[in-house]
Amino acid sequence: MRVLTVLVMAMLLTAGTAGAQEPQVFGDLAEVMRGILFPNSNIIFDAQTNDPDAPVEAVEGDSTSERFANIYTGWEALENAAVALVEAANLIELPRNCELDENEPGRIGAPAPVERDDWKQYVAGLRAAGQTAYEWAQARVYDDFDVILMTGEVAEACSNCHGVYRDSYTDPPTPRCTPPAE
Repeated sequence: MRVLTVLVMAMLLTAGTAGAQEPQVFGDLAEVMRGILFPNSNIIFDAQTNDPDAPVEAVEGDSTSERFANIYTGWEALENAAVALVEAANLIELPRNCELDENEPGRIGAPAPVERDDWKQYVAGLRAAGQTAYEWAQARVYDDFDVILMTGEVAEACSNCHGVYRDSYTDPPTPRCTPPAE
């Protein structure tokens, strides 16, 4: 009986992991930024000038963008955008390439510096900013001061990382994802 119990337990434990796969990346870091972080952070920044409680204007048309423009609006759109920031933090922790090399089409650029301590710190800042935005959206209280604090935290999280790994004002420019000199 004990052997049977042990076998059943072992089967149950391995059944949950048998189909599990390691996360696989598809896009490079620039594509994840442009496809997830950029549009969703802009939805959050839009709250600086547009009250999520304001009525939504009707959008008419036959394109997919027009037909689905008003499905998620106001507070729900802000919650969804905040969730996207938090989840994107998980995605940019995965080893992937920074972007294709613009100077040599088809050549893969540098790997994103996901193992560096400063990168991990910036990702943690993004995750925290997304969580702050989510909590703010869930509270559904529009206050100018809170909007400034919340969007400031998101902007700071972006700026901290971009200042080191994206924006280069040197001549010649430093390639993106290049760690700072030690």
